[in-house]
Amino acid sequence: MNVQMIAVTVFYMVLNGYHALIYPSDYAPMLCECPTKVQFDFIVVGGGSAGATVAARLSEIPEWNVLLLEAGGDPPETTENPLLWNQHLRTKCDWLFFAEKNHLLFKGMEQERCLISRGCMLGGSSSINAMIYLRGTVEDFSQWKNKYGCHGWDYEDVLPYFKKSEDFVDTCRYDSEIHSQGGPLTVTPLETCDQAYKIIAESEESLNLFKVNDLNRKEPVIGYGDFDSTTRNGRRCSTLKAFLMPASNRPNLYVAKNTIVTKILIKNDLAVGVNFKCSSGEIKSVFCTKEVIMCAGPIKSPQLLMLSGIGPKEHLNDHGIPIIKDLPVGFSIQDHMSLPVLVFTDRKCRPTEDIINESNDSLKKELAFFSENISSLGLSKLMTFYKSNDDLEYPDIQILKFRIPFNSTNTFPNKINVFTNMFGYAKEVTDLYDELNLLSDLIVMTPIMLQPSSTGRVMLNSNDPLDNPKIFLNYLSCNKEIETLLKGIEFVVNLSKTKSMIDAGLVLEELKLSNCADYIWDTRDYWMCVIQNLAAPFYHIVGGCNMGSENAIDSVVDTKLRVKGIIGLRVIDSSIMPKVVSVNTNAASIMIGEKGSDIIKGCYGKL
Repeated sequence: MNVQMIAVTVFYMVLNGYHALIYPSDYAPMLCECPTKVQFDFIVVGGGSAGATVAARLSEIPEWNVLLLEAGGDPPETTENPLLWNQHLRTKCDWLFFAEKNHLLFKGMEQERCLISRGCMLGGSSSINAMIYLRGTVEDFSQWKNKYGCHGWDYEDVLPYFKKSEDFVDTCRYDSEIHSQGGPLTVTPLETCDQAYKIIAESEESLNLFKVNDLNRKEPVIGYGDFDSTTRNGRRCSTLKAFLMPASNRPNLYVAKNTIVTKILIKNDLAVGVNFKCSSGEIKSVFCTKEVIMCAGPIKSPQLLMLSGIGPKEHLNDHGIPIIKDLPVGFSIQDHMSLPVLVFTDRKCRPTEDIINESNDSLKKELAFFSENISSLGLSKLMTFYKSNDDLEYPDIQILKFRIPFNSTNTFPNKINVFTNMFGYAKEVTDLYDELNLLSDLIVMTPIMLQPSSTGRVMLNSNDPLDNPKIFLNYLSCNKEIETLLKGIEFVVNLSKTKSMIDAGLVLEELKLSNCADYIWDTRDYWMCVIQNLAAPFYHIVGGCNMGSENAIDSVVDTKLRVKGIIGLRVIDSSIMPKVVSVNTNAASIMIGEKGSDIIKGCYGKL
């Protein structure tokens, strides 16, 4: 039995252990039949990482009727298994946005366009992501306050909201100064039986990097360690599971699935409701007495604001949209650029049959954790943070690892190559990964550049709300960003030369890109060419509705997340980040939902 058959067999074996995660009611049919039947106080647009948090928290006030509108439905059962997280990219669970062409980047991607995956279902990206629970550094939030004028958002201001959500289950590492227990969001350590874990850890120690006990500690994290995950009893703990499901029996919380919002309704600079599309295709309106809250994320929140007349005046004029408020909506989107091209194979001299048997055995062991209610993401749990410059206090490079089992790059349920699913690579590129995957399992080490300075922009493609916006990613336009990514590559190359890696037979392979055939492997020119072809953002897009001080002309919302110049309209999601945190962004998005909810409660005397 080859590894593909093993994978499929084990997949369906563990499928028997799934339990459908279905929100028990759907208000969409009633909403379409009679939008005025219930008088709503708040309308929350988007039921993702922040939106599900906001809707659940606001519904804690019994006298407030809260309507949550989500464009997607319930997550598939298979999203429950952490190890299968990337099998849901490029499916109906994914908005699957594509950026416009860039003359400097993305040459190795399909149609030279970069994909941007975002969750389209209850729980949003927390239902489709890799469940990495990292918050951000003290310096990240100090910059929010000191550089961008976001007073009230310093580290000490946001820490209580990280803790408010958290149920930290690892009692051996519990530190009440930075963690909490009893919150709705379960945060769990991961297990793995991957034999490469110890080898890589030993190699990193030989390069003077050492294990860090908690990657969310206050002090700068330099070294390697195990990240904690948003999982519970071996299953995903999305914001649907953590926040919405426990609130589902509240009579004042109304959740409408598969309901696409098309416009925010604004009268005399007051947000009064939204238009939405029914399953019949009919556009209807629903109103609220207090606030409309945008939680649609860094692509859809800017798009909806602009469609509703809030955005750059000239751009809205180009699309015939009447101007309500001239604000810099859609600017300054950011992400962490990565390079998932540093591929190791196992070159120990042995029969192919032995390689296949070892791969099958390893895969079965990792998948078995699920049936034992143990959280696992395999080798990926081993995270490294590294400084490109000794003068830095905080790391500017993250190294993420993942394993691809032998001959499995094309076994995904959607029939798309794993590297196309994850990064949008063209077939000419994925053929190279396929060829290497016939030698052994692949271990991919991915340098990620954590502190970007270049940005992108979301723009309308048309005034049709069902038309995806245009996304321009002007990433890596600063030389410092390129140099940082090159330092990350250098670190992995040096790692490949350590005794532990060599003794284990793990070899860093040359990816023979035709576009880079004129350059010698492992030279600066070669890596510059690879970056131009295959550098990809790492699912951490933020910005577009940036937060700033009341008088800041380059921000869309103030520090209470109110859209400037509009009464009764807030944005509460990752689009408000003035600068992307220098780690994975999901925990910070949930924190924004928590803090934003309390800001609203405080404004109405309900805190």
